[in-house]
Order: sequence, then C-alpha cells, then structure tokens
Amino acid sequence: MLRISSCLLVAVACVLAAPDPSTKISSDLQARLKAGEKVNIIVSMVGGTASTLQQINSQRIDNRNILLNELHDALVANAERSQRGVLKRLSSRSGVKSFWISNQIFVKDADSELVKLIAEDDQVDSINEEAVAHLDEPFDMKVVETLADEHQWGVVKIQAPEAWAEMGALNGNGVIIATVDTGVRVTHEALRDNFLGDYGWFDPSTGLPAPTDNNGHGTHTTGTIAGGKGIGVAPGAKWAACRGCASSACWQSDLLACGEFFACPTLADGTSRDCTKAPNVVSNSWGGGRGNTWYNDVIAAWKAAKIVPLFSNGNSGPNCNTANSPADQDVIAVGSTTIEDAISTFSSVGPTTDGRMKPEVSAPGSNVISAYYTSDTAYVSLSGTSMACPHAAGTIALLQTRNKNLSYAQAKQFLQGHTDTNLQFTGRVCENIGDNVFPNHVFGSGRINALKSVRAQTLAMQG
Repeated sequence: MLRISSCLLVAVACVLAAPDPSTKISSDLQARLKAGEKVNIIVSMVGGTASTLQQINSQRIDNRNILLNELHDALVANAERSQRGVLKRLSSRSGVKSFWISNQIFVKDADSELVKLIAEDDQVDSINEEAVAHLDEPFDMKVVETLADEHQWGVVKIQAPEAWAEMGALNGNGVIIATVDTGVRVTHEALRDNFLGDYGWFDPSTGLPAPTDNNGHGTHTTGTIAGGKGIGVAPGAKWAACRGCASSACWQSDLLACGEFFACPTLADGTSRDCTKAPNVVSNSWGGGRGNTWYNDVIAAWKAAKIVPLFSNGNSGPNCNTANSPADQDVIAVGSTTIEDAISTFSSVGPTTDGRMKPEVSAPGSNVISAYYTSDTAYVSLSGTSMACPHAAGTIALLQTRNKNLSYAQAKQFLQGHTDTNLQFTGRVCENIGDNVFPNHVFGSGRINALKSVRAQTLAMQG
C-alpha cells in the first residue's frame, strides 16, 4: 500500500511540475487572440539551431562547397526532428511554412484554439506574432538626367579604383553579392550583365520567376555594390537578390525565407537546390526597433556558411541610442557619411540597448547616385544608411575576390581595422566618448577605405 501511495505522489508531482502551455504564448499575441483576432504567428522550437551550428563550426570544414551542403543537411535534419509533431498537427492547414534556417514554423491566420493546440507540443519553445521590419527609407531623391562618365563620389572616396589596381585590376571577380531588399530591375543597363542567373533570385511573397523591383530601393542598393557605369564598388561581382520587402514593409516570414534561400539557393520556382551558389556577402538595408533578436538565427547560419552579413544602422539619428535592429546585433553595422566626411545627420547612433559600440564603420551615404527601377537607364540620387551599407558590402566583396573563404571575423577586421579617421567632427558625445575618439558611437571605427583594407589583406597574404 505504501508503495502504491509513493507512485501516486510521484505522478501527482509530475503533473504539478508540467509547464503551462499558455506561458509559451507571448502576452501581445494572447491579447490579440483574446480579442478574437486571427494572427500570423511564428512558432520557435526548443533548442533552435544553436547545437547544430556549434557542431558544424567545430568541424572546421575548409572546402566551402562541402561546408554549405553539410550545413544545409544538418539544419534540415534538426528541423525535421523537432518540428515533426507540430507539422503533423498542422497537416490539414494551408498557409504553413517550415524554416530550417531558424528551426521555426510560420502559420497564417491562426486563431486562439489553434495556437493553444500548437503550444501543447513539448518541442515548442515560444509562439509570437509575426514581426514586421521596414526599409530604412532614404531621403532627398533627385533624378539624374545624365549620368556622368566617371566613378561616383562614394566609390572614389573609399578609393575603390585604387583597390582594384592593388589586386591587379580585379574588382569582385568570382564573388557573389546579395541583397535582401525590394528586388532588382534585372534589365537595367548597369546591372543586366552580371546577374547570377539560375539560383540568383527568389521572391517569397509573389513567386515571380525573374528579378523585378516595384520600389527602386533594391535596384539602387544593388547598383552601389556591383553596378557598372561607375556606380558600383565591386562591378566584377555577380549579384543575387531576394525580395524580403514586398513594399516598405518587410515581414518576418519573407525575411526568414530570404535568409534560408541565401544559405542554400533554389531555382526561382523551388524545383532544384544548389548550395554551392550561396553568396559570399549579404547587404541588408532594412530594420526597426532596438534590441530585437528574431533574425539572429539567420545571421548565425550565414556566418557558419561564410556569408558575411552587413546591415544599415538606421536613419533615426542624430541622437544617441538610436541604432536599429538587426544592425544592433552581432553584425557589421554601417553608418552614413557625407562627401565632406561628416556624419550624415540622419545616421543612427549607438550604443546598443546593452551598451555595445555601434556602428562598426561608416561609409558614403548622402546624395549617392545609383540605378533606379523606372527604366533601364534611370538613375537617382538618394541619401540614407541604406546607401552607405552597400559601399561596405562592396568593399567586403573586393576582399573576397582573393579569398572566397574569408570568415566573418576576418572580413570585419580588414574593414574595421583600416579606416579613415581624419573626418569632420561635430563634437557629439555618446556614453562619454566624443566623435573624434575612435572607435565611437557616431562613426564607429571610422569611414571605410577599400584600398587600406585590400592592402592590409595583401600584407596578411604575404606573411
């Protein structure tokens, strides 16, 4: 009898210790569900991807093509194991998308009953409303009637042509650059000759089979990285693009889809996959809020794949504590400078919510001329950290020209450790650090200089 009572006590204790599934549901989501709304949700699984990425990183695989395939297979297997139960519960529903890149599931128009059902699965860690980011909207658009036959001022300022000469006339050759943005006008005269082609385009929101841009932002940023006609920092590179921002709004599910696509690209219709077509660097000119971590799993996977992530720091300046997410995470965040080497007034400023230095670097971002979406010969001048980030991404592409296996840490060091610091200062102080003391929360480590970065790489290669 005593033995039976002990067993009963153990069983009762186990029941009492079982977690309440409702604690997995965010308070904001609970409030909307209680009001009877149907909500797009993101379901995050226990453990995420951390242990899988740690295992891949510990193997130190030198051959990048092998690395990319091993990474994809490991993340897919991880997601299949942990998501199996939830996907079975959702098998009869449409509007469900599994993401192996972050070990998460997107569910469209979920109601209270469905969310509670999902929360009962012991592999579910949390359920949140789908987040939305926004383009770092540029300022001061001016139409360029006639494009001058010369390199644009930002390309000249960072000494990109001299960097090309340093590498024996190489300027991005063999590198694939990518943008998560509004798309690209693939027929534009400055971009039509170096589109990657197959495995170089994905549109998660509308599924269009070829690159298009109904906004212009993505055409402009891609042009600054790899465009011809004097607008690009690395015109020898191939470009790929994913429409993570179908409008000025960028939904989390689309951004996750783009993150996954670049880690192991598919054809536009999803019928074939080739991880070896993954880009070397991804430029992101979108964000919003501060201290948001929901894109960190994608960022970590990109780094494991030797894809260097850069983000514009945001256009919420000039005050301190305005650096946006995901730029305020462990990425290369880029602020904006003027032709006079002053910080652009709109450029967001650090520190992060937990006190870290941001941005890492600054780059030309005011009155930058690049390609536009309105015709195959259209050019406009725009201002924003959206325009600055592509200059830094192009510089990373130049560094990758001679080393396709360049790690995130190496790229960051070559970029951040070899900047120009003879700049125009305004006396701004954030966290007791003036803008003339480097690094600082205004300029970061300084304004990028492609020639200095490439020369530092040359010395490292010789050593």
